[in-house]
Amino acid sequence: MRMTGLSLDTIPPIHIPFRFFNTAPWMGLAAALILLWEGGRVFDSQWNPELMGITHLLTLGFMAMVMLGAMFQLVPVISGEPIPGGGKVATLVHSLLLFGLLLLVAGFCWQDWNLFRWAIPLLLLAFSVFIAALASLLLRRIGGGDSIYSIRFAALSLVVTLALGMLRAAQYLGLATSFPLVNITNTHIAWGLGGWVLLLVMGVSYQVIPMFHVTPNFPTPLARAMPTAVFLSLLLLTVAQHPLLQALAMIIWCGAAFIYGLFCARLLNRRKRKIPDVTARFWHLALASLMAAALLQLGFYFGAHWVPGGVVFNKAPVAIGILMIYGFAVSVIMGMLQKIVPFLSFLHLQRRCMTSFELLKTLPHMGKIVPALRSRWQFRIHLAALMMVLVAAMAGAMAELAAVLMAVDFGWLGFTLASATQLYIKTSARIERDSISSASC
Repeated sequence: MRMTGLSLDTIPPIHIPFRFFNTAPWMGLAAALILLWEGGRVFDSQWNPELMGITHLLTLGFMAMVMLGAMFQLVPVISGEPIPGGGKVATLVHSLLLFGLLLLVAGFCWQDWNLFRWAIPLLLLAFSVFIAALASLLLRRIGGGDSIYSIRFAALSLVVTLALGMLRAAQYLGLATSFPLVNITNTHIAWGLGGWVLLLVMGVSYQVIPMFHVTPNFPTPLARAMPTAVFLSLLLLTVAQHPLLQALAMIIWCGAAFIYGLFCARLLNRRKRKIPDVTARFWHLALASLMAAALLQLGFYFGAHWVPGGVVFNKAPVAIGILMIYGFAVSVIMGMLQKIVPFLSFLHLQRRCMTSFELLKTLPHMGKIVPALRSRWQFRIHLAALMMVLVAAMAGAMAELAAVLMAVDFGWLGFTLASATQLYIKTSARIERDSISSASC
């Protein structure tokens, strides 16, 4: 494991990221239960309200929940500067995000748009507090290199995503009946998945892939060019009206996403530690899903008019969404949690032993915090669930089986994280007791 470039003096308390990490899997489980209840009809159209509820449980409840927790942890470590507000800001953001999300999903599933009047302010406040705290760092000259460069674009994309989401919610409430954007929802999705999610994963991967997998670093010219291309292509897609400019922007985005996936896979194949690593499998699955989504998006954008009937218009966007959300983002997050949670637990336990060095040898090994066998089963379940969700979406059958596998996938992750957290708490309490005993002697 390579630790160069990290500032461990600014590492925040472990309860900050763990509160987000331990909440996220149960939001994914809730999405699976909605799919189980509603069945295959949720995949009939990308505009189905229940599918929108499932989508937001996965994007806001799972993905954003983990991403925000990881940002509270990662940004101070790679930049050398703590996020202002620390635990108080994290607690506020977590609570607002959770309650706002649950109200939003209830509004979609019950088609009670009045619930948006409560959900939107809570979500807007949650992300506004987070972005304000983060911006106080990102607007300054700080360390972090290529990672911070991409994270800055990710933060800007999040702002655009939120603005478009608020505007779409206002339309549900009848407060905004006209706007120059032709399709606000599709633009909102593009900035959320193709901007915020992809750019944040890019920024994080520049740090964690070389660190955890002992690979060469990303070349700086490429590491800067890919997020720049992604952001500018989305900007062009949003403001340009000419079909040729929009087609060029689509080619640039898909090309940047595909090149990133290909280069990451190449780096992982050059890792110095050749022992089997389940996190590398999660990365390969995520990158394959990203490249497949980019190719499918190109085919849908340029070739949909050649296919008779409206099936492709309903199924292709759903398939692209599944590949980007469940195939790419969820796979990356699940894989990284298998590494981050043991690493953070062990690091914080080590720091607690600084006054009693003899206790270091009593710490649980990282392989015990998240056992390798449990991680391997997580990958198998996740892969099966992804394949079955794609089958259910495309064929309109076996949605119940897909929902069950999806529930097991997130439930297994929730159990793993809860077990790791409990082990940390027990070990931390034992260290404190032993330290007091040693001092009294």
